[in-house]
Amino acid sequence: MSEAERIVVLAGSLAQFRRWCRLAGLDPESRHITYARDVQALRGRRGARVVRYGTWRLRSDARALDLAAQALEG
Repeated sequence: MSEAERIVVLAGSLAQFRRWCRLAGLDPESRHITYARDVQALRGRRGARVVRYGTWRLRSDARALDLAAQALEG
């Protein structure tokens, strides 16, 4: 990961987010990595790489999160 690269992680839970970070060798506390706990966490972000991990599709807000994430990616 470059120093300026921003990553947003859609995960089924905070535990899954932390697991993804550990597997990717990244610090979940880094200011360059964001757990998408809700749609508001994605507002105002631009140019981020979006990672979808675990059971995020089972979340009640999965559709809204995915639409917001697609706007970040595009």
